[in-house]
Amino acid sequence: MNFIGLVHAYPLVSMILFSFLITLGMTLAYKHFSNQEELKLSKEKTKELQAKMKGEKDQTKLMGYQKEMLEISMNQMKHSMKPMMITFLPIIGIFAGLRYLYAGTPNLMNWSFNVPILCKLLPGVCNGAGWFLSYIIFSMVFSIALRKVLKVH
Repeated sequence: MNFIGLVHAYPLVSMILFSFLITLGMTLAYKHFSNQEELKLSKEKTKELQAKMKGEKDQTKLMGYQKEMLEISMNQMKHSMKPMMITFLPIIGIFAGLRYLYAGTPNLMNWSFNVPILCKLLPGVCNGAGWFLSYIIFSMVFSIALRKVLKVH
């Protein structure tokens, strides 16, 4: 049996594997191409500011804390841009390949629920998850786990 045959024979298992490998690659790229020490310090500083803001009644001090948190957020975003730019084009290619591999494959995960507004807006979602939604669900789980295991901030 060839690769495409395996994917079609075991679509859910293959999607779990693809999701893990893609998420692992993106997590490693993020860890390698961002300054982890600076991101860790930023998160600690943000927690300190949030704690100060909870008990603060003075509006001018609150505004100062919010301004400082905004600067920290901008700095964190700057650090996440490089790994995002490095992984962007490969991910587009990988998704194109996954779309090809799973073309014609029915829902990978089946469920049935009826929320009229949601089912009208997103009709396919009420029946189950295709390859893309399955990827998103599994990658979110793997991302949380891999970031903890690999100590990515």
